[in-house]
Amino acid sequence: MAIAPAAIAATDPQPITPVVQESKGPKPPTPPTLPTPPAVCATLSGQLSTELQTAATALAATPTPDVAAAQTAVAAAQVTVAQLRAAGCLPAAPPTPPTCAALALQLQAQLHVLTAALAALPPVPANITAALNAVLATAAQLSTTCA
Repeated sequence: MAIAPAAIAATDPQPITPVVQESKGPKPPTPPTLPTPPAVCATLSGQLSTELQTAATALAATPTPDVAAAQTAVAAAQVTVAQLRAAGCLPAAPPTPPTCAALALQLQAQLHVLTAALAALPPVPANITAALNAVLATAAQLSTTCA
């Protein structure tokens, strides 16, 4: 009677790995987290507003919208939203009101949609305008609701 290789492997003794236990001594104190100064949040919010306005102005340029400038402004706005969240100005976890966290996530998603609309070839002005209007509306709602 032949024994299958899998059966042999299952009966072979497995190597024993030692378990290292952590020392039970006192843990070092964690440094207190300092709240973000309101001036930092205000500065970043102003920066975001300027970046969104720059994107809007670039897209409204005549006779041809400046798509490259709009893309640059939207990319900068995405970085600023991340900075706002990192600084605690737009925290994603409780105790923030769920509305603020949802709006922050919505704004990030809308910025991605705007970036895609700006990168589309050929550009579709209606899609760009709709995406930009959504971003501006959410940014305004975020600043009035959560500031």
